[in-house]
Amino acid sequence: MTNDPIQKISRKIIRIYQDRILGFSFIFLIPAAILLGLPTSQYTIPSWWHSVSQTYYAADSAVMTGMLCICGIMFITHRSEKLFEKIIFVIAGVSILGVVACPHGEEIFEHVGLFHLHNKVSSRFHIFFASIMFISFGILSFFNFPETAEELRHTKHGRTRNTIYRVNGIIIFIACLFMLLRQFYPVYDWIGIVVEWFIFTPFGIDMLIKANIIKFLKD
Repeated sequence: MTNDPIQKISRKIIRIYQDRILGFSFIFLIPAAILLGLPTSQYTIPSWWHSVSQTYYAADSAVMTGMLCICGIMFITHRSEKLFEKIIFVIAGVSILGVVACPHGEEIFEHVGLFHLHNKVSSRFHIFFASIMFISFGILSFFNFPETAEELRHTKHGRTRNTIYRVNGIIIFIACLFMLLRQFYPVYDWIGIVVEWFIFTPFGIDMLIKANIIKFLKD
């Protein structure tokens, strides 16, 4: 890590704006998926309520895939100060790009995605990458984002932030469990996007807290 104070400030500014963009992106991810999928579903009706991934088959799929690709790149290039946090961010970023490159297969198409894989093969990769992405969000929220005891000494609202981070982390892990159970016990299609809301939205809130957007939690 550089000791140059100017570079340190630059990294901090970049990190704050990365957190803000990622925070807003994940908070609006589910609403965007619904709005894109509802009027523009091209191949399955209604495709929008299955999951965010189903927007891959909407007429305006480029909007969602582009948004996810940008998020993936921002994860990989995130200016984290802690090494373990940086590693998890990179893993999450790669998994997001994997989710985009290997969409959940649709039976109407034999081959799908960036690598033109058979739909069943692409589905397996998609579930693998999505699982890594969701778990990474939970790890970041519960283990990485909370401030250390030393950091808490110099903050006013640090304990409140830590409580929110950990509660959101628990919500994400519970939602991940529901997503796993959903693979073995098929339920109504719309359950998928509801469960994803309980993953993306808490994580988006965490990122906005880290970015000092929420005024009453700022020091």
